[in-house]
Amino acid sequence: MYRHLIAVALLVVLAACQLPKDPENTTDIVEGAVLKVGALQDPMPDQDLQAVTLIAAALDAQIEWHRENPHQLLDALEGGDLHLLAGGIPKDSPLTEHTGMTNPIGYVTVGADRPERVLLLRRGENRFLMRSNMALRPLTREAQE
Repeated sequence: MYRHLIAVALLVVLAACQLPKDPENTTDIVEGAVLKVGALQDPMPDQDLQAVTLIAAALDAQIEWHRENPHQLLDALEGGDLHLLAGGIPKDSPLTEHTGMTNPIGYVTVGADRPERVLLLRRGENRFLMRSNMALRPLTREAQE
């Protein structure tokens, strides 16, 4: 009985060593290279600029900004040509249905509402999301206060 429990526990531990994964290798592509960011606003709001800078620093990457219409930027993100979308994105944006999102990095004013602000990334790139959220901790702590 105990052998089975130990075997199961060992399998769980070994499986955990492989998680989280990036099916499209975003972290490996960006680390030490270039973080490609789609800018949904120009100029970029300070909070978003600071968030992107923190992520790039954590990955030792240079930032490459891309400015096109939002539909092209979303397509580029989904296709892997961009790594992040930034620029006053509310957590409840319809864009979040097609992407992954970081932890909130503050708030954005949308009319009379003040939803939480996020950055978007390619869905399923969980290692990249984890590394991004770790880099964003200084902003996310402030956002929760």
